[in-house]
Amino acid sequence: METLKSGDVPALVTNIEVMNILAGRIEKRQKEEEDDIKKPKSKLRHRDFIEESVYDYLQTTPCANVDFQKMPEFVARLSGTAINRSDEGNGEQNELEKGFDLTDADKLQILNHMPSEAVESHLMVEELSSRMNEDRQNELLQLISEYAGEAPIEDEGDDEEPMEEIIEEDLE
Repeated sequence: METLKSGDVPALVTNIEVMNILAGRIEKRQKEEEDDIKKPKSKLRHRDFIEESVYDYLQTTPCANVDFQKMPEFVARLSGTAINRSDEGNGEQNELEKGFDLTDADKLQILNHMPSEAVESHLMVEELSSRMNEDRQNELLQLISEYAGEAPIEDEGDDEEPMEEIIEEDLE
């Protein structure tokens, strides 16, 4: 057995990156098949089937809605590193945001699953309640919702009154 040095450890790849790679490969393969209609089927048709199946599955996961181009900015905001923002109108400026004290494994889980509720984030991030308070956890969920393309999470207390009114109207 070969022992790997710390620099030899392979990088972790997110589902978003896998989906992007597979989309490129499938598109390239389809263009080649259109150009060579008379060409016999590929000897690697089983590999092609698996790639397409994995891509189809990833399209059903929350990471399918994430913009691949915005992923580095999202990771930077999770980490708390400097972000170049040129869309603010005054040229480029560096903004340092406070990170969320997440490990690389935590960030990978968040990128792959894009949790939308507190219970989901508690399942993904080990000892989340001891690492950040409830307000900070809500900030994390708000940040995730910005990049996941979902509506911001609102308090459940706001929905209670209209629900009671609906029930009373139905009873009358």
